[in-house]
Amino acid sequence: MTVSNVINGTGKVGQATRLRVREAVRATGYVPNLAARRLAGAAGTRLGLIFPDGRTPFLSEVLLATLDAANLRGSQLVVREGVGREIDDARVLLEQAVDAGAEALVLVPPYAERLAEAAVLARLELPAVAFAAAGPMPGMHSVRIDNRAAADTLASHLIELGHREIGFITGPMDHADSLERLQGFRAAMRRHRLPVRAGTVVAGAFTFASGCEATDRLLALRRRPTAIIASNDDMAVGAQWAAQRAGLQLPIELSVAGFDDTAAARRAWPPLTVIRQPITEMATIALDLLMAALCAPEPPLPRDVVVPHELIVRASTCAPA
Repeated sequence: MTVSNVINGTGKVGQATRLRVREAVRATGYVPNLAARRLAGAAGTRLGLIFPDGRTPFLSEVLLATLDAANLRGSQLVVREGVGREIDDARVLLEQAVDAGAEALVLVPPYAERLAEAAVLARLELPAVAFAAAGPMPGMHSVRIDNRAAADTLASHLIELGHREIGFITGPMDHADSLERLQGFRAAMRRHRLPVRAGTVVAGAFTFASGCEATDRLLALRRRPTAIIASNDDMAVGAQWAAQRAGLQLPIELSVAGFDDTAAARRAWPPLTVIRQPITEMATIALDLLMAALCAPEPPLPRDVVVPHELIVRASTCAPA
């Protein structure tokens, strides 16, 4: 009974005992039989959501959209937020979710990439979907937009307005979607025969503060950009804040564009031109894939679902002065 309580996240078990049971589970290589657990009458499906820390507007909207989708299906959502981003950190979060009864997982980058590299999901026979990943992931479903094409669309919008000096703020490079967005920007510049000058691509961390810092660096360049693309809305809002602190009039002296179309983009001043990721639709698709996998007699082949992105033009971009 004690072992069952630890594995299923039920009952009252002391911390010392819980640690001993988990160590024994690891030593013996025991794997919970999730199908048997469901057949035994578990009360409601439990779905796990594993995402990195940061509390960005995007992650908040992913959490709310996934929670709503789970509620509509009568499922419980087990949420685990990680700090570390390496494979061992991902394994710990996976273990915690399974201990709490999760029968399938929604994984937000970089944890989707980390767990795709390991055999642990296959060993557990645990259905999983990578949410907003950069591309197909081995051993799991994925729901995403075409990040490279989306960034190309956003850069092309600015180029068509007449911008020739465009700065780009990347996301963390351990996120494959950050690299895809950078490649999309470079592709648009290359197609229009515009150089990506030294210093105009600056690393960010998907945070407001990193958007401010990156923009300070871009505005200090001898040939200052007339437009900046940030790889998410939070950094774009930071870019606007830094530009206005520097005394620039937006968007006349600096156009700023973002990525995701979260509430932050709509509440910014001026409101942000963005690439919209349909987060609610993506959460619905992700949970439908997981529920279908849980009901299937055999594990289904992984699906890569690419949903359309949309360019939303608002007041933060205009032709350069």
